Amino acid sequence: MLAGCGGTETVTQTETVTRTETATRTETVGVGLPEAVETKRIAILEAARSGDADAVAALAADQFNYTFGGPVEGGPAAYWRRLEASGEQPLEALAAILELPYTLSGGIYVWPFAYDKTGEQLTDYERELLETLPPDAAVFLPDGAYFGWRAGIEPDGTWIFFVSGD
Repeated sequence: MLAGCGGTETVTQTETVTRTETATRTETVGVGLPEAVETKRIAILEAARSGDADAVAALAADQFNYTFGGPVEGGPAAYWRRLEASGEQPLEALAAILELPYTLSGGIYVWPFAYDKTGEQLTDYERELLETLPPDAAVFLPDGAYFGWRAGIEPDGTWIFFVSGD
């Protein structure tokens, strides 16, 4: 108020707010998957994380591909145990690829997304994602084709392959 003048003075106080926003990238792995595929993916992921090769193999289809060298005595669980004994980490690789985005190839949901890409087609971010895989899990051939561990699930939830190499 102004003294002696009979007037009033209005004071407006302005507050300055500084807002900092951080951009993040979020991958929603299960988005867009049919329910049967997502249910199977989660079951396989949990079994693989447990390290129980028999539990993982029990989730596979009757006509399941796990090696290009023909069936192994004892089936996929025996094959994976043999690989582990030689220093490979197939179940760890399986869990890791199932946590990555997928691609739809020939009507089959395939992990990782690199399955149908060449090395030249990958973005820097996609390369970073593949670096989260166990050593030697993500391999590319000289022609650029993806050659590492990959898993495929049909739209009805049938797990039909988990292979590496050719």
